[in-house]
Amino acid sequence: MKVQKYSKTVCPLDCPDSCGLLATVTDGKVIALLGDKEHPYTNGFICRKMRRYPQRLYSKHRVLYPQLRTGPKGSGEFKRIGWNEALDICAERLSKVISEHGGEAVLPYSYAGNMGAVNRFAGYPLFHKMGTSRLEHTICSATASAGWVKQCGNLPGSPPENAAKAELIIVWGINVKVSNVHFWQYISKARKNGAQLLVIDPYRNETAKSSDLYIPVKPGGDVALALGILKSLTERKQLDNEFINQHTQGFDQLHSYLAQCNFNELEHQSGISKEQMTAIGTLFSSRKKTFIRIGIGLTRNSRGGMAVRAITSLAAAMGVFRGGEGCGVLLTTGAFKGNMAALLHPELAKQDTRNINMIHLGHALTSLKPPVKALVVYNSNPLTVNPDGSIVRQGFAREDLFTIVHEQVMTPTAYYADILLPATTFLENHDVHTAYGHFYLQVIKPTIEPIGEARSNFDFFQQLATRMGYTDPPFKQTCGQRIRAYLRDMEGIPETMNVESIMTGVLVHSTKSYQNGDALVKMNGKYKFVADDQSDMPSIACLTSADEFNDPDLRSRFPFQLITPPHPDLLNSTFGELHPETIGKVLIHPSDAQQWGVEDGDKITLVNNRGKVRRIAQVTTDTQQGILVAEGLYWPLFPEQNCGRVENGINDLTSQKLTDMGGGATFHESLVTIQRSGMA
Repeated sequence: MKVQKYSKTVCPLDCPDSCGLLATVTDGKVIALLGDKEHPYTNGFICRKMRRYPQRLYSKHRVLYPQLRTGPKGSGEFKRIGWNEALDICAERLSKVISEHGGEAVLPYSYAGNMGAVNRFAGYPLFHKMGTSRLEHTICSATASAGWVKQCGNLPGSPPENAAKAELIIVWGINVKVSNVHFWQYISKARKNGAQLLVIDPYRNETAKSSDLYIPVKPGGDVALALGILKSLTERKQLDNEFINQHTQGFDQLHSYLAQCNFNELEHQSGISKEQMTAIGTLFSSRKKTFIRIGIGLTRNSRGGMAVRAITSLAAAMGVFRGGEGCGVLLTTGAFKGNMAALLHPELAKQDTRNINMIHLGHALTSLKPPVKALVVYNSNPLTVNPDGSIVRQGFAREDLFTIVHEQVMTPTAYYADILLPATTFLENHDVHTAYGHFYLQVIKPTIEPIGEARSNFDFFQQLATRMGYTDPPFKQTCGQRIRAYLRDMEGIPETMNVESIMTGVLVHSTKSYQNGDALVKMNGKYKFVADDQSDMPSIACLTSADEFNDPDLRSRFPFQLITPPHPDLLNSTFGELHPETIGKVLIHPSDAQQWGVEDGDKITLVNNRGKVRRIAQVTTDTQQGILVAEGLYWPLFPEQNCGRVENGINDLTSQKLTDMGGGATFHESLVTIQRSGMA
């Protein structure tokens, strides 16, 4: 007789929705994943990616036991070993590197492949104790956060539910239907009551196709567009002066700057005419209940931080930060703030060590002095997600680099491991999840027993620390104890709830989900048009020059601007194993296709001075002339992977150059040209 149960859990992937899930388990096996109907934000539905998660869980690509490399790096040739042997090898080799080259010769590499707080940061106590180099986690949201803090300080984002009563919703630089699907429910409610949806994005994505008005801004032109709209509103005296006077500081300086701005330059940088900017301003001023959803994607260029500063300045001048029914600004929620020291244990570090920006992994593994001699990878697939991919591969191919990879499936990175270790999924983990798109927190317990010999990040690093002879109290903690320590004194937890009640898995709603205007009052703060820090960045939101897109030499050789937004079937590189040998499409405008002799369905090669990538051409007016759009981080393929051919990933074309703020990646600022022939 089959035994069936239902288990609540939380999606761990790097997505603002952090969905509440309901797993159907039959005889210890997960047979289905659905949205939790009792989760107020998830409301019983989930994306198609997560509905397929059981396929990933039991995939033939799943890493089930520890393995030792036996062939050349990248060959995928391993032999099975036991956990004891694997831990002994890891401890011995890491200790040898530290003894001969110092702790900084070890580089940990991780990101948000698992957003559970404990397992995401599980390695930090050990790395602090070892004295390793420190990885700067900048690849996703660092630029957006830096831009927000510059003007908004610690002001939290608005509750997404506010949008349901809006008269105008502006979705700026995010494909909601792909990257924030549960926000769409509030858009739908608002539109049923007469609201309009304005989408601003370089290409007509799924969200733009469903909008009332779509504005095709140039990549990186968001600063100029926001300032142009604000200039038109200022000239027509349609600002919210009451809000400016009561809740902001420094508008006079921005006002003076805008008066000197020339609309010609604003039009040139944004690609939007003065008349269109004025029309947007008119729409904005006529809809007092406006909600602005800002996407992190618009920050992945050399003017990304400034874009957030300009958009929030526009919102503040129009009183949108006032909050209330239908009003608000949401980038990330800032719903909870826990004691990170309880996860990281920085007190274990004997001294400060060098910082390495994860965007510069290619440089770190090929050129950095003193060199990196050991690499520990978990929660990430850098051979797919990192920019300048060919240089990253060169680094991973070094025979003198000892590489540990703790992974769930056979990713391109896993092929380059010296020691490959099986990792649990969220369905096999104990952890605590917050969100950056809503205001809920939840502790999860394992839905099933670990498959094969998989171990959680937490268990792996605790056991490795013991093997290395470390006996400090953090290395003796259980996972439950670390969760409790993190929850203790967490900002956003209601006073009526205690840690033990939260540990039962009850859904917790943050006390920080007040309206933006309330937040300003509660925190005795004001929106600052003039940043009061002493950095070398401009003190106000203003026009700046692009980096690669403005390089005349590169533009003469590589005439197309390339952006690389998400694909509905992938979340960063997660789920790549479900699309084997898929190279993906590239959107090209009909005028460009005609000029370059490209027809719909052709395989074309995108080329720049960093690499070459094949894609299938999709000729469409959904993109602008001169702009190529390559959705999705499909996995690169190498001859060593028994496929007999090379297919590079799209990040072979992207740069290790940094954004203007926060040290983020410029994924959406690459120049390329087209070859119709196959790969050279």
